Amino acid sequence: MKIYMVRHGRTDWNDKGLMQGASNIPLNKTGEKQALLAHEKLKDVNFDVCFSSPLKRTSQTAEIIIDGRCGIIYDDLLLERGLGSLEGKSHDLYKKFDYYDYEKNSCENGVEGIRQLLDRTKEFLDKLKLKYSDKTILIVSHSATIRALHFNIIGYDGKTEFLSFSPKNGEVYEYDI
Repeated sequence: MKIYMVRHGRTDWNDKGLMQGASNIPLNKTGEKQALLAHEKLKDVNFDVCFSSPLKRTSQTAEIIIDGRCGIIYDDLLLERGLGSLEGKSHDLYKKFDYYDYEKNSCENGVEGIRQLLDRTKEFLDKLKLKYSDKTILIVSHSATIRALHFNIIGYDGKTEFLSFSPKNGEVYEYDI
């Protein structure tokens, strides 16, 4: 299975440093350009299927990249990490907590624990392996979700530095599974 992952393009909330989690924020002009650049990078890839988070910023990105070449399946397992009461607040606030410490597995402020995020994204990958094991797949999602997918693919343990991988808006990441 060949997997390409793309983080959605930028939004106004990205530009303001606000955490958007489940907020349904659309792409801004920069985000649309990033999606077009990802489309250009991937134009010669024959995708069998595209999976996307159902939120506006990811669905817009997926639609621009795919441009009708294959179907898009929207899956809630690809939603951004639940941010609880930090939703819409400054990203600096998020950095004050060890939300990526596997041992702590903090759910403070209603944030989805890292272990739960890893379990959710593993469930998604397990579904892919069962049904699409010989396919070429595009996944369009969010920073924390792509980070969790990445570590489910390459492996992790209780001491993994999850912040060592930081998906950028509109960037393409490629995996062979």
